[in-house]
Amino acid sequence: MKDLKHLIYFENLLDNAYNELVRKAQEEGMLALGYTCYHMPEVLLNVDNCFSVRMRAPNTGSIDVASYYMSNYTCEYCRALLERAIEGGYNFLDGLCGVDACAQMNRCMENIELLKCVDKPNFFVTHADIPYKYTDYTLDHYVVQMQNRVLNTMHKKLGVDVSDAALREAVARHNEVCKVMTEISELRKLDNPPVTGYEFHIINMVSYVCPQKLILPYLQETLDEIKSRKPDPKPWYRCRVGIVGSEVD
Repeated sequence: MKDLKHLIYFENLLDNAYNELVRKAQEEGMLALGYTCYHMPEVLLNVDNCFSVRMRAPNTGSIDVASYYMSNYTCEYCRALLERAIEGGYNFLDGLCGVDACAQMNRCMENIELLKCVDKPNFFVTHADIPYKYTDYTLDHYVVQMQNRVLNTMHKKLGVDVSDAALREAVARHNEVCKVMTEISELRKLDNPPVTGYEFHIINMVSYVCPQKLILPYLQETLDEIKSRKPDPKPWYRCRVGIVGSEVD
């Protein structure tokens, strides 16, 4: 099949947490909020002039310094993030939003805060308590946590508009991204799919680590390209294998 127009560009965006679109958004006055877990609602971090960045540490080498602070028995992902933060790789962040889902990640974010790895004056680290059962009272608790620990903190520290109108606008944009990604994913189910597993993984990844306002036009163009793409007459694969793992690996 013919190569996708933006695939190399997408790969380059994944080479650095502080990628081209993140830099462009901040030059336009937008604020970057890092997060690590799907328990943190991505859409809330894209309200008003904010954009979310799923935390990654591409091209990590040694994590010896982070191991000193966290021990070598803890999760390598958590240590890689701390190592990158100590190196100054997340100085572009305006806030870091965590959830009490993983004690090791909590220690990572705690060290980022205590070591003052990000020197912006209004930078904040916040944690939300996340319930693991869906009931009426846990849903109420979740809503309170998101309001108090996330939205109120964003408003207090960064002056972000967290009104209902701003939230609805963020939800509408988030739904556009989800719609495009779902349409691309559905095309993978065809007997002779016009998109490879690798390509979809790259496209999915950039949707997490780039400002939605800036990456959405590229995603829409890529969807249109895939729809009109002519796969090889004979399927390019011999068998389909499902690989299961972290969303950001």
